[in-house]
Amino acid sequence: MRALILIFVAACSSDDNIVNPELDEQWILNDVACFCFFGDDFDFSAHTITFNTSGGTVTISNSADSSFIAASGTYSYTDNGSVIEIEGRRYTYEITGNTLTLNFVDNPNIADDEVSYFYIKN
Repeated sequence: MRALILIFVAACSSDDNIVNPELDEQWILNDVACFCFFGDDFDFSAHTITFNTSGGTVTISNSADSSFIAASGTYSYTDNGSVIEIEGRRYTYEITGNTLTLNFVDNPNIADDEVSYFYIKN
């Protein structure tokens, strides 16, 4: 009986990572929607995110003055088909044409932590 339970638990837990080839691009940050203020002349284009779906990595580049998603560097990521996790932070995502939208999966107990990132394919 114990072996049967272990087989069932192993069958139900999955580390499968979805490979979405649509992500496999460099994306340039175009806008951010949040409870924060950026001046009218803020240049989001210095921030990019580049997915390597075959390697399961994402490279993030930020300007010297600010950073989004994570510090500049290359990170592993997971993708279950609708949610990407980078550095322990989860984002729902949607690709529409040349636009990638990442919405931070916020903590419902914390006010004002909602943030959406809008990227354009390079």
